[in-house]
Amino acid sequence: MQIKKPRVLKNIPLPKMEQNFHEGFICWVYSCISTEAVIEYRVGKEIRNIHLYVPMWIMNCSAKDIECLFVNKIGYKAEDREQALQFQKVATICFQKEINSENMWLTCWRELKKEEALKAKKLKEEHEEKDKIAKATVLQRLAGEEKRAAEENEKLRKMLLRKPNQREEFFKSL
Repeated sequence: MQIKKPRVLKNIPLPKMEQNFHEGFICWVYSCISTEAVIEYRVGKEIRNIHLYVPMWIMNCSAKDIECLFVNKIGYKAEDREQALQFQKVATICFQKEINSENMWLTCWRELKKEEALKAKKLKEEHEEKDKIAKATVLQRLAGEEKRAAEENEKLRKMLLRKPNQREEFFKSL
């Protein structure tokens, strides 16, 4: 059995996923010719198609649309079973895990990202606290040195202001 590779889209703008096709849903089938799932639905008297090139595009459907795809199984030829069931599996997982375009679903990476953000915030706060302590220590040390220098200067000033003793004068005059 030969597995067909999906088409590679280069420099083609990807269309936005149409929403709320569940109201006029007719069917969805896997096309072996174009290797894509085609959702067929009715809007008024017009019949429209949505082409899903990659199964993960199903995540961009609304909750009701995903429920519709989950309930109505994909049509396919026997030889295309594996590839068609990939689309059905994604629809099933999206339905079970409530993954759709309408809500922000939780995953492990979001939890990890939150944990990393909390760790980074805590680490930043610790660094800020250490910086505050170090700054306070440096300021205290500088204040102590200034105080000692001021005391030293005050001692010298007082010594210079006092009158010398008689004995000191005697020695100085000789």
